[in-house]
Amino acid sequence: MSVEISTESRDRSLKQVVHDLKGDVSLLVRQEIALAKAELKEKAGGLAKQAALFAGAGLLGYVGLFFLLAALALGLIALGVIAWLATLIVAVVVFLGAFVVVQRARRVNNGKPE
Repeated sequence: MSVEISTESRDRSLKQVVHDLKGDVSLLVRQEIALAKAELKEKAGGLAKQAALFAGAGLLGYVGLFFLLAALALGLIALGVIAWLATLIVAVVVFLGAFVVVQRARRVNNGKPE
């Protein structure tokens, strides 16, 4: 396999070779940047869709929690507890749960350097 070198390509000056190399490198860098942008757009679209699905699941879980609390209050009423007292008991239990979670969260980083 022989490669013929034309006289035109042999007679190019070093200046012309450097100029051509500079153009090729510039083109390569632009193409790589365009490829990276396209890949990031694709990943961002997938992450946005995933975040929307998690948000929907969180909303459904939140609504489900309200129905569960309402059922708990209705259960207390069915046991003979006055309606206002049943809802007050459920609210106090929820606030106690929130207090416990806050206290645990405050203890997570106590004594640990960040």
